[in-house]
Amino acid sequence: MQWVVFLEDYSVVDLKLLMKVLKKYNHNKDIWIGHALYDAEAVIIHHFEFRENPESFKYPNLASGFAMSLPLLEKVRMNAKNESKKPQHPRDFHIDPAHELALFILDDGTGAKLRHNSLFCAKKDERDSCAIYPKEFEPCGEADISTMYFAIKTCRYFYKDRIDVVKKTYYKYTEKSGFFSDHEDKDIPTIDVGIPNVDRGHCAKMMAILQLSLKKFQNDTKLEWLILVDDDTILSVSRIAGLLSCHNSSEPMILGERYGYGKRGMDYPTGGAGTLINRSALEILAYGCHCAWPSAPDDMMLGACAEEYDITIVHVPQMHQARPNDYAPGRLATNDAITFHKHWNNRPVEIYNQWFLKDDQKLSKHHGKFNLKDEL
Repeated sequence: MQWVVFLEDYSVVDLKLLMKVLKKYNHNKDIWIGHALYDAEAVIIHHFEFRENPESFKYPNLASGFAMSLPLLEKVRMNAKNESKKPQHPRDFHIDPAHELALFILDDGTGAKLRHNSLFCAKKDERDSCAIYPKEFEPCGEADISTMYFAIKTCRYFYKDRIDVVKKTYYKYTEKSGFFSDHEDKDIPTIDVGIPNVDRGHCAKMMAILQLSLKKFQNDTKLEWLILVDDDTILSVSRIAGLLSCHNSSEPMILGERYGYGKRGMDYPTGGAGTLINRSALEILAYGCHCAWPSAPDDMMLGACAEEYDITIVHVPQMHQARPNDYAPGRLATNDAITFHKHWNNRPVEIYNQWFLKDDQKLSKHHGKFNLKDEL
């Protein structure tokens, strides 16, 4: 064995072409090969690394796959073993495994840099020959938007700006939804959760939303999924429906963009990207989960509760905690994003129109049920 090839479950491989590519490299050296990405500007999801020259650091597009020589893999294994003995430090939030892996391998400039090869494709085009490329997400069949309840977290401070954006974008394509706030406004309308707003954390508010949502599920047996989102989450209703068509909702499950914290590896679904909770999980979490303190980080507490009750957290790479411009273009090349987050320093309605409007408009042709494979 000379190489180990790492793939996502939706990566497609042309084995003959891949073998031909790898023969061009010396497998006895510390080498790894893939589709190299770089940041146009320093971004928060990468801890603002290389802020003076972000383009200088290359990291792999995981969906395009990457190959690692055995000598380098052994070196990574030994370094990881030594790293595990070090004390935990403040930057133990694990956000983007591709960027963090490349940083770990680089080892303060002494390690191997990723080598870009164009046959590790960010997207398959009819004109391209690709050794590995990511397959665009495909829905699994029929979906029913009447099984989805959208719980939108907001507060009085953001009524004017954020709720206006929500109503101009995906909100009109939802069938069952509510704005959960610290204040009742019948004109919107909002639902008062009875919890004062805080600047950050929002754990107590999240728990109130889960409990109020559970009551709606108990009164509507057709509901299967709670779609918990921030008021500055930008999303596609049809693409969420397509995603849910691929998941059986009988076992307790949470879908979202999965982050990690600490060497122990606690996973949690980052809140801004949206959190999809099925009925079984909601029934457990609504009263089984408890906040360490009222303003504790809501998404991290949700992750801790999921771990306590053995609820599966499924990572969805098409859901995004940040803005489109916070990602390298190759990372979004398959054009199958489901969510983005933040209205700050961008035009959220334009982002929605560019990424999601066309698919959501197809929902208006139907009444609840539709076959996503035919429509999207």
